[in-house]
Amino acid sequence: MLNSVNLTTVYWYMAVIGTIVFILKTAFPIDSGTEVDTNFTSVSDTDSSFNLFTIEGISAFFMSGGWMGWFSFSKLHYEMKLSLSLSVISGILGMALFSFLISRFKKLEHIPEASLNELVNKCGRAYMKFAPKSSSKIEIEYNSKLSILDAINLEDEVINAFEPIKVIKVENGCVYIKKDN
Repeated sequence: MLNSVNLTTVYWYMAVIGTIVFILKTAFPIDSGTEVDTNFTSVSDTDSSFNLFTIEGISAFFMSGGWMGWFSFSKLHYEMKLSLSLSVISGILGMALFSFLISRFKKLEHIPEASLNELVNKCGRAYMKFAPKSSSKIEIEYNSKLSILDAINLEDEVINAFEPIKVIKVENGCVYIKKDN
């Protein structure tokens, strides 16, 4: 079995290495340039944004478990079994808390998609030439960015590329335009 000096040393190295990896990986996202993904996910019915087994999550386990084990064993002088139990429980809680917080932060990144109905009466320009009563592409500001969208010319005249257009209506996901004079 482990003696008290060895267990204290194990906890100390677990805590220090876990803390260093956690801080470096969390504060400075390191991209190695390879195609290997460092997030390990399983096939399940859970929310895909809640990833428990990531490099940060595993380092949070070692960091919180190491510090709790070191403190409870060397400073509070708990028995080895109790210290080990507290260390494992603390590590699991640290990993789960970190993963939970990251999943909440990822939800803040969500940008809602704008409705096409917001385009009615907006002006843009033809991206490609429109034949009379035909479909092509327009360039218009949509969802706070300049977008290329499919549209249908309602008029009996040709709309050349880069001419100004105006959205008349949106029905069933189709954008209907006319030449803007």
